[in-house]
Amino acid sequence: MKSSQATVPNPTSSSRTGTCVCIMGPRGLGQFRFIMEDLSDGYVTLQAELIRGKLHLAAVRNIAVFMACVHSATHNRSQNGLLTSFSNPDMVSLTEQYIFTRPYLKDDPTNHSSEPIKAILHLVYDDMELQSIVGKFKGLFLEKQESLVHGDLHSGSILVRPEDGSVKVIDAEFAYIGPSALDLGLLLASYVFSYSAHKEKGNDAESRTFCELLCQAIQLTGETYNAHLTSQKDAALYFSQLMPEVAGFAGCELIRRIIGAAHVADVEGCPAAEERALRAGIWLLKNHQTVTSSTVFLNCLQS
Repeated sequence: MKSSQATVPNPTSSSRTGTCVCIMGPRGLGQFRFIMEDLSDGYVTLQAELIRGKLHLAAVRNIAVFMACVHSATHNRSQNGLLTSFSNPDMVSLTEQYIFTRPYLKDDPTNHSSEPIKAILHLVYDDMELQSIVGKFKGLFLEKQESLVHGDLHSGSILVRPEDGSVKVIDAEFAYIGPSALDLGLLLASYVFSYSAHKEKGNDAESRTFCELLCQAIQLTGETYNAHLTSQKDAALYFSQLMPEVAGFAGCELIRRIIGAAHVADVEGCPAAEERALRAGIWLLKNHQTVTSSTVFLNCLQS
């Protein structure tokens, strides 16, 4: 869609073929070959930037604008055409299993965690209230057909150009019609992982300054997203009602990246950072109903 074209790689040509590599979404799988814009000169993953303690606020704004534009343009347009174009049952099932189901099964063989984290796994496995809340968000993920979502919008799926904050969103193979809060939740979880890492790995002025910048990024994401919503008559009211869902999805992402199958490099190898992120995820899930703004969301960082 036109409103988000500057934020995704541009295809330079395509052809119908029996074999392909598709990076733009489910409808291309097995159908098209794409030759995409060359982003090797100057672009790096947002995750790489966060790990080295760098973040351009222009990039934060651009990502939020991208989400708001895509979500607004497709909000509640559940006509057969859109649902058919972005029907993605295999990837939806994969996400359901690895974000909302397997991490919460104590004996699931795909789960793994560091020894210090194993000592506090009872915080997840023995908390029936938490397990019930996760079930609620699994239902939202599977049933709420609100807008077109990226479906895997973490810091590794976003390329940034450090010099000016230009952004390209990639890896849209998980895209489907789902809850808008999912994209926001996954993105904010990435900032929480980075905060946890820099808070625990460094105690110098540079680390403290970067942690403050990450808090600013979380707030700026909410403010920018809210400001660019065009599908809502009362965007502020809608956003306050959206944020509890954002908190819940962020919580699920934080927990599964610490105890599930797929971990993140930001906190890997630093048990204190892992525990901070895990406790933030638990706090967000158990307090999601109180999280009505990005400012309240920041309370998870003190959990």
